[in-house]
Amino acid sequence: MDTTGLWPVLAILLLNTLAALAIFIRAVLQGKGKRATLFMLSWFIFIVPLFGLLYILLGRFIGFLNRKKNVDMSDVSFSQEREKLILPPDQATEMNYVPIQDAMAVSDTSSLRKLVLDTLRNSAKKTISSIAAAMNSRDTETSHYAASVILDALSQCRTTAQNMTAQMQKHPEDVEMNLLTLEYLHEILSMKIMNDIEQRTYIYIMNDAAENLFTHNLWYMSATHYLWMTDLFISIKDYNMADQWVTRAGQYRPQALDTYKARLHLYFEQQNPAAFFDCLEELREADITVDDEVLGLFRLYGKRP
Repeated sequence: MDTTGLWPVLAILLLNTLAALAIFIRAVLQGKGKRATLFMLSWFIFIVPLFGLLYILLGRFIGFLNRKKNVDMSDVSFSQEREKLILPPDQATEMNYVPIQDAMAVSDTSSLRKLVLDTLRNSAKKTISSIAAAMNSRDTETSHYAASVILDALSQCRTTAQNMTAQMQKHPEDVEMNLLTLEYLHEILSMKIMNDIEQRTYIYIMNDAAENLFTHNLWYMSATHYLWMTDLFISIKDYNMADQWVTRAGQYRPQALDTYKARLHLYFEQQNPAAFFDCLEELREADITVDDEVLGLFRLYGKRP
């Protein structure tokens, strides 16, 4: 039997197995966040001898060359200008809706109040989001009618926001009222249907609601709330206020995804690439489940050399 080509093949298989074993051992010694990735890598190299290892090394080499290029921050965009006002159904809330009369008969005071507030805010929100699409109609008459309805709905939103804010100020330690007010203001501001001056005014009104929650019920304030405030102040280029909320997020919700996103958004707007990429690398090393936005950044930039 001719075994001329057998020994090179056995040598390749042996080296491949040793490489897979080394990565497997490293995976065992790694922290929880990287362990699964290294386990999969070791099995891939073991199952696909030589070519698997070459594929991975070639990919890392190409990534290394790309990272050497100057990074154009314009490649990254957190803009929401193209966001459509199509709202998915809130099944958890809507399945709990009952007639107000029935709620008054059987519900406790807290549940009844929440039902009334949810009905008010969802009514205004759905009216605006449904009609806003018609404003882009080619038919000028249709768009005129839609704008008129939007103005009426916006007036209702203002009244509801003012009433909720007044109630929150009257009972500043009422955490449920505070959270509902904060969420309502954010929903209205996110639709971007106010003019610039009014949008700016309501951002500072929302800031008062956030400050009230921060002062009286700090631990009810989630990382998402900090991200809301950061993004809203970035939208009006008040970077001092945005930085204040980013700092607070880092202090009280340091290991949350939205805290990292608030930092990334602010560093990007301030054109601070060093801080931006340091934050991105810190998030990569953290044991945090990321979303599509952050995954896109990871794919775009990879690891810094």
